Amino acid sequence: MTEEFSKPGFKRHKFKELKVYASTEWLADNKKKYRQVFDRLETTYIYAELSFYNKHFDIEDWEIDVELKCYSLKKGRKEICDLPLRKKVSKYDNVVYIREGWGNKTEGSFWKNGTYYWEAWIEGEKVGTKYFYIEDAGQDFMPGENPYLSVHSLRLYEGPYDDVPELDRVYYKSFSGEETRYIYIEVMLQNLHISKAWQCELFAKFYNDARELKGQVVRLHRVEKKDEFIKITTGWGSNVKGSWRKDRYTAELVFMDRLIAVIPFEIDEDFVEGISPVWLPDRGQQIIPSIQQDDRGSFDDAMTSFDSLIGLSDIKQQVRNHADYIKFLQLRKERGFDESDNINVHSVFIGNPGTGKTTVAGMMGLLYRKMGLLSKGHVHEVDRVDLVGEYIGQTAPKVKEAIEKARGGVLFIDEAYALARSTDDTKDFGREVIEILVREMSNGAGDLAIIVAGYPKEMKQFLDSNPGLKSRFKFNFEFADYLPQELSQISRFVCKQKGVKLGEEAEKKVDEVIIDAYRKRDRTFGNARFVNDLIEKAKINLGLRIMRNEDPRLLSRENLEMLELADIAKIDLKNLRPLPNIPIDEVLLRESVDELNRMIGMDKIKAQIHEMVRLVRFYRETGKDVLNSFFLHTVLIGNPGTGKTTVARILTKIYKALGMLLNAAIWSKPTARAW
Repeated sequence: MTEEFSKPGFKRHKFKELKVYASTEWLADNKKKYRQVFDRLETTYIYAELSFYNKHFDIEDWEIDVELKCYSLKKGRKEICDLPLRKKVSKYDNVVYIREGWGNKTEGSFWKNGTYYWEAWIEGEKVGTKYFYIEDAGQDFMPGENPYLSVHSLRLYEGPYDDVPELDRVYYKSFSGEETRYIYIEVMLQNLHISKAWQCELFAKFYNDARELKGQVVRLHRVEKKDEFIKITTGWGSNVKGSWRKDRYTAELVFMDRLIAVIPFEIDEDFVEGISPVWLPDRGQQIIPSIQQDDRGSFDDAMTSFDSLIGLSDIKQQVRNHADYIKFLQLRKERGFDESDNINVHSVFIGNPGTGKTTVAGMMGLLYRKMGLLSKGHVHEVDRVDLVGEYIGQTAPKVKEAIEKARGGVLFIDEAYALARSTDDTKDFGREVIEILVREMSNGAGDLAIIVAGYPKEMKQFLDSNPGLKSRFKFNFEFADYLPQELSQISRFVCKQKGVKLGEEAEKKVDEVIIDAYRKRDRTFGNARFVNDLIEKAKINLGLRIMRNEDPRLLSRENLEMLELADIAKIDLKNLRPLPNIPIDEVLLRESVDELNRMIGMDKIKAQIHEMVRLVRFYRETGKDVLNSFFLHTVLIGNPGTGKTTVARILTKIYKALGMLLNAAIWSKPTARAW
C-alpha cells in the first residue's frame, strides 16, 4: 500500500452515479432500462443502482459499508425502506455496482401514485439522491393501450447547442453533412391524461443505418392539469459542423419502455426541406405529421392569438386594419378588379427595445401565411453585421443569402438605420444593402415580407437615404413603451415561463421596481427585456438562497419555485460603482488653454472649449459623474490648413488635464477608410 493510500481520511471510493430502474433485464455494457417515471399498475420492484470508482483498483480487495434508503414525499417525508449492506470490493473491479430494490412481486400492489427518491450512503456519508415518480392513469383502458399520450406530430430541424426559436425553424427531411450541427426533434404529443398533472419522461434515440446508437437524450417534462398538448424539443449532435456522416438514420421516441414513434432522415450533400413520414408502431401505420399547433386553425384563430399579447393596443388595431385592407384587395381581385400593384407586405417598425417588435413580426408572418401571401411565415432576423461585407464584393452575396433564407416568410432587419450611417458617405457598403433591398421589393421573386425596425429619428434618416426606399414601405407601426401595469402583467407571464412564482411581498416589490424604472426611462429603456432580466436575476437569487439550505433536496416544490422579497431586493439594477477621483491637472490645463488662446482666429471654437472646461469644473465641484456625462467624440469640419489637427491635439491634452482621458496620444491618418 502506497503512502498516499495510508493517509488519515483517505477514501478508497469516489461516487459515480445513482440510477433507478424497474426491469431486471440485462442490456449491453452491463446496463439496465434506467427510468424515472413508472406506471403504478405495471410496477413490481423499484431498484436503485449505486456505482462508485474503486481507488484500490488492481491493488487489493477491501470491504465497504453501503446504505440505500427510499422515501416518499406524498405526505411530508416518509421512509419506505432502509437497506444497509456490507460489500466486498474486488481489486479487479474499476467501477463497483450495488443494486437493491423494494416493492412486491404483484404488479400494482405496492407502489402508489406519488413522488419518491432513493438516497445512497457510503461509510456513513450521503453521496447521492435520485427522484422517481409513480403515475396512475387508472384502469379504464385496454391492455397494450397508452393511456397517457398519443403522437400528434414530429418534425426535424437543425440548429446550434442552444436551440432555435420556434419562428426561425426550418424543417428538413435530409441534412447537409458539412453544415449540420445538432439535429432536433420537435415533438407534439396529445395529452390523454388530463385529469391531473403528471411527469412525462421521453427518451429520444438516434440510430444510424447499421442500428448503432449515435446518441440518446432524456427529457423529463411536467405536464400540467388539462394541458391539451405536450410540446418537447430534443436533439443530438455537436456545435462543430461535420460531426454527422453521410448515412440513413432514424430518430426514435420511447415512453415507459414503449417505442411510440420512428422518424427517418438522411445526411447527404445538401439540406432538403420537408417533413418525413412518421412510423407509429403501436398503431402499425405510417402518418404524415400534421402542422404544429400554432399553424392549425383559421385566420381568425391567428388574430385571436395575436390579440392575446399583453399591451400593444394601437399596434393590434393597426395590424387588424392592415389585414382587413389586404382582404379587401384580395376580394377585389377575386371579383375581377384590375389592381395595378401587388399587395404590399413590407413594413417599418419604430420603437424602443423590448416593445414587442420581433414578436409582432412573427405574428405578422403567420397572418400573411394564413392569408396566402407567404408560403411559410417564418422570421429570419438579421442586422448590419449579417448583411454588410468587410470588403468589396462580399456584401451582395451576404444580402442575397439572407433574402433566400427568409423567402416564404419575413426578413426582419433590426436597427436597420445602421445601414445608412451618413447621408453623404458613398463608400459605406450599407448603401449597397439598401439598393439590393429596393430591387428585391420592386421586382424580386416575391414570397417575402421585409420589416425594418429601429428608433424613430434614425429610421427617418434610413428611409431618406435612398429615393426609392420610402415608397416601398407602405405601412409604419409605432411601438410605444409598455405602461407600468402592462410591464407588471409581463412579469407574471415571464414568471410562468421560467417556472417560478411571486410571493405577495415579492410581487409588490417587482411592481415598485418597474414603476421606478419607468419613471427614469430614456429611449434605451428595455421594456419587456428589462422585466425578463429582472425575473431572471430574481430566479438566480432564489437558486443561491435554496442551495445554501442544509439539504435543498428535501424542500417542497413550493419552496423551489417561490420568489421572496429578498430575491428581488438583492438585485442591483443600477450597478453603481464608486466614481474615480481624478483631480484636474491645473498645470497641463493652463498650458493647453494658453496654447489654444495663442492660435489666430477660431473665436467660436475657443468659446466652445472654454465653456466645456467651465462645465467640467462645475461637475467636479458638485460630485457629478464626469466620465459618463460628456461625449468626447468630436467632428472637426473645415478645409485643409485651417488648424483641425492642431486643435485636435490641444483638445486631447485638455481632456487629459480634466481627467477625462488617460493619455494625450493622438493618431491621425491622411486618408481614412469609410466603413
